[in-house]
Amino acid sequence: MRPGHSILLLIFLLLNSSIVLSQDVAEKDINHYITRAEALKDRSMFAGAIALYNEALLLGEDYRLFTGRGDALLSMGDVGGAINDFVMAGMLEPGAGSLGLARAYAMSNDIEQAVSSLKEHLRSDFRLPRKEILLDSSFSSLEKTPEWRELWKGKWYTQLEEAVHEIEYLIETGKISEAEDVLSDIEKLYSEQVEIKYLKGLLEAASNNVKLSLQYLSEAVDTDRPAYNTWMTYIRQLADNDNYLGAAEACDRAFVLYPAKTELILLKSENLRLAGDRDRALKTAEYYSELYPGDEEANRQVGKTASEKGEYNKALRYFSENIGNYPGKAQCFTDRGDIYMKMKSWDAAVYDYSMALDLWPRDGQAYYNKGMALLNSGKTEEACHDFRMALRYGYRKASGMISRYCIK
Repeated sequence: MRPGHSILLLIFLLLNSSIVLSQDVAEKDINHYITRAEALKDRSMFAGAIALYNEALLLGEDYRLFTGRGDALLSMGDVGGAINDFVMAGMLEPGAGSLGLARAYAMSNDIEQAVSSLKEHLRSDFRLPRKEILLDSSFSSLEKTPEWRELWKGKWYTQLEEAVHEIEYLIETGKISEAEDVLSDIEKLYSEQVEIKYLKGLLEAASNNVKLSLQYLSEAVDTDRPAYNTWMTYIRQLADNDNYLGAAEACDRAFVLYPAKTELILLKSENLRLAGDRDRALKTAEYYSELYPGDEEANRQVGKTASEKGEYNKALRYFSENIGNYPGKAQCFTDRGDIYMKMKSWDAAVYDYSMALDLWPRDGQAYYNKGMALLNSGKTEEACHDFRMALRYGYRKASGMISRYCIK
């Protein structure tokens, strides 16, 4: 190869790699916008979500930005704007906006267009399971129409898709042997399909064969864009096999494909905490808390992880916020009581456990913990009452304290 050709080839490779890199960076940034916008939509802050989608569209046109913004516009009652966005999404990715269009037309009582768009959705790769569509409140106005009844006379789902839904239902209702029979029949026709690996993994999980389940599920998630249910089953099985770091890493992999599934952030934090990586667990939980400020579950995850790191003041701050936001929930008081116990603030712990027991008087562990706080305060007689109540409500550890301190 001539020197000039070598230089041209090098320039081409550098330019090509820079284009790929910039595309990856743009997609990563777009995913970040999608996550933040989804959290705002969850909190009914639709105007803020729309502003984020607008910013993200400056990075590049992505059908997910149009469907996301369309959903937000629809929630604000801007049906026309939503329709425009769903149409744009469909132009970028065929079928991507059809479900949104069906919802928009249903809101406008345009039955013909709504049903037509639903048909397009059911023909697309974005097709949702029948159950999800039937439970979608957006279509409640269509349910008694002849067009709606006629729509569901059609055969929209493959035999394999129907089998997946049936097996999931059978497993959910504890009918494992029936699920195995359905899988046996469908596997003869679709043995090479990724859904079969998922179903095998699901059945092995239901039978508590964790290692074999993971074998099938790991093969399923290594295919091209596995379904979200597959990822969640895989993550749960990794955690059940005590592979918490693997589960956290799987959360990251799934999140790249499904950036709107913000629950993956919290799930990652919990698996990192269980793995003992509390620094990353806390950082991840705090990120989720930024997306959902004041959220009970977010605050609890931050507080629990901070407590395990010995950051008691931070834990107290988050647990106290939960008490302020959810004063009717016993768990919020027991969470803070546990921190006061670690800080040896016995009177404060007694107060929180008492409040928790006022809200839920059958919590044996709360009685036990309150008894321990009273015992440390020198109030043995009162502690013995709580130890007996703890044993009454099934907390057997209390029997040892009763034998030691309460039997004269």
